[in-house]
Amino acid sequence: MSLNEWKYRSCKNNFEFLENWMKFSVELANYVKQADQPLKIYISVPSNLSFSYFFVLGAIDYDFKNPSKEMLLEQYLSLQKGQRILYKTGEEWIAHSVIEVSKIPNSEIRAIVVKSRLNSINYIPEKRWFDYVRMYDDEITNVRNTRRVSNIKNLSENIKLKNLYSENTLNLLMMQNTAKTYLYANKKEWKDNKSVIGLEIDGKPFELDELLFDGTEGTFKNLSFIEQNHDSIIPDESTIIFVGSSRALRKMDQFKQKKCVFIVDQHDSNEKSEEFEYKIEQEFLIGKGQSFNRDILEYMDNNQVQIPKGVEIFAWLSKS
Repeated sequence: MSLNEWKYRSCKNNFEFLENWMKFSVELANYVKQADQPLKIYISVPSNLSFSYFFVLGAIDYDFKNPSKEMLLEQYLSLQKGQRILYKTGEEWIAHSVIEVSKIPNSEIRAIVVKSRLNSINYIPEKRWFDYVRMYDDEITNVRNTRRVSNIKNLSENIKLKNLYSENTLNLLMMQNTAKTYLYANKKEWKDNKSVIGLEIDGKPFELDELLFDGTEGTFKNLSFIEQNHDSIIPDESTIIFVGSSRALRKMDQFKQKKCVFIVDQHDSNEKSEEFEYKIEQEFLIGKGQSFNRDILEYMDNNQVQIPKGVEIFAWLSKS
């Protein structure tokens, strides 16, 4: 469905076509998601919180539309001892600890080797992976006992999601169960205020909560919040969204090899903004950066979206 047909719930409680800045935010997310290099984008807007909701919406919509079976296979093959997966047995999903990924004895069939419910070893052959094995926990721990997990939701049974995305797409996403969009923001403020954003897509009303899943109300997640002491592994293809110059200053050096978007409020304190802008300038110069501003302008022009007045944007790629 064309972005020009999306609507948002206005303050008058009516659904109206997206404003230009909303479309720009969504399209910018699409641009970043399509990039195959660790681009960095600085954007200064009148309200970074409002802008971030539509940017995250665009990023999640892109993730929903573009799951990769090859990437999921790579995740299966890269499982480490101590990681947890969900394995469907009958109608139940059981959490198992991975022992290794190897082959079934006396065969060339690849298999995920897990600790079974009877405290023995079980081989899950590759032909069952895409329908019966779901990624569960990136953390690598000691091999633990199995346990039944009851709050598993089948995305392909979600009526609203089925109206927007194919069943095959939803099934791949459910099995991958790995966020590719990460948000570093004031988590409480971001979650408390997102209810003001209401949408109408393909004639159906949506709340952001019906598209964004951070794993707090179930096992599926397509969005993850970065905590201050965050140290878990983030997939290479992920997009990191920073809301506010203070948070960007605090964490940006940890994600030099990831795609990062820094959404800064024009009302942030001058001191923090200037410090952040100086840091970007130095990173660009020292890293012999390449500007991507022209590329963004061409992309927006091709998609018939204007950069809103008053918005400052700078996109670059460091060569070092």
